[in-house]
Amino acid sequence: MLTRILHNSPQLCTFVDRLDLKLSAPQRRHVINVADGLLVTDASKTLAEIQRQFVSCVDPSNIADTFRIAPWTAERIRVPLSRLMIQTALARLRQRGQPWRLLINIDDSLAIKDPDTHCLEAVDWYYDHAAKDRKRTRWQNALAYTSCNIIAGDWDFTFAIRPYLRRKTVRRINRKRPRERRVRFVSKYLLLRQILEDCRQLIPSDVAVYVHFDAWYASARLLKYIRRQGWHATCRVRSNRRLDGQSIKQRDLAQRHRRYLHVQVTVADGSRITYLVRRTVGRMHRVPFDVCGLVSRRHYRDHHPAYFVSTDLSLAPQKALQWYAKRWNCEVDNRYLKQRLGLGDFRLQSYEAIVKFCTLVHLSWAYVQWRLAHTTNRQVQNPADVIRLHRDEHACDWLVGACQEAIASGNIDSVLQRFLRQAP
Repeated sequence: MLTRILHNSPQLCTFVDRLDLKLSAPQRRHVINVADGLLVTDASKTLAEIQRQFVSCVDPSNIADTFRIAPWTAERIRVPLSRLMIQTALARLRQRGQPWRLLINIDDSLAIKDPDTHCLEAVDWYYDHAAKDRKRTRWQNALAYTSCNIIAGDWDFTFAIRPYLRRKTVRRINRKRPRERRVRFVSKYLLLRQILEDCRQLIPSDVAVYVHFDAWYASARLLKYIRRQGWHATCRVRSNRRLDGQSIKQRDLAQRHRRYLHVQVTVADGSRITYLVRRTVGRMHRVPFDVCGLVSRRHYRDHHPAYFVSTDLSLAPQKALQWYAKRWNCEVDNRYLKQRLGLGDFRLQSYEAIVKFCTLVHLSWAYVQWRLAHTTNRQVQNPADVIRLHRDEHACDWLVGACQEAIASGNIDSVLQRFLRQAP
């Protein structure tokens, strides 16, 4: 078969060097090999397929041992990676004179596995809320995860990818484990709070921060936590959420005599969509401060409007909805993570090994975003261009190496056997 990688990418090695990972030399080598292979492999990103991309590489079982039994945790990569990305974002804002503001977008998704998969600890059956629009079954055997995307001026990056286990899955895992190795259940609220706490430790206090999330996370506890940090939140809510004891839907009906505010929102493809918006102010249940409620319709006869809440009363509805629309970046991240980098292609059994694999997928994706932020090539405009450029560099290095070895040895057959992995 045709190999693709002769040497590790110098740019990827530079990126990993800047992280200053607390890993041994063999562990670091395996981490770089897997990250490089994820970016180059076209087929399913299994460890065996990644190993086949290299002209010379260790056995796939050695790579698997890095995830299964090597004494390192995902935190050793996750913490320095988050720190580097935040530092890069703040440096770009300072250099380009852009507003000293960060937009934090939260979303969750499913990395779907085969329905017959049943031995992987982090994989379980989840209800797929996007199944109706995508014409697939409502229940999916998948890995559930929460992702955090941060927008800094004209650049965005993925800050965190955290697998989520429901309580039933945690009990199933712990039945087969001794007490000292049991997994602790973490609710989605606590998982999101851990991500925001990591953000708080890295973001300076003078940076304006707006957190965006959907109705699944719009709890009073989360809104109060965000305001305690001096941040603001804009989130979608259900129609039965109450403002001053009255549902936001009833508040909207009581304002039927008022004119709509026409708000134009620019979407990802550059087109503009006009929404009809009404604004109201009130206090939610168990929330000790006023919030701004927004009711958005696509047209005058829209009987299913969208309801939003913002904790910043001074924020104009146009800005609130425009910034909330940037949550689309989470969908872009999910597409790249699952389709181009193989977030759901793992075949590792233990939960800890799966977490490590997700961390290395995040490392590969962060490298793509980091390189996009530092590129001076005008032909590189998006992450797909970075991945294409990364593969082209490997193809050039591979071809030059094969030609040099053929000239030096004078034996084309041996070069073909090595570079094409042909049987002697």
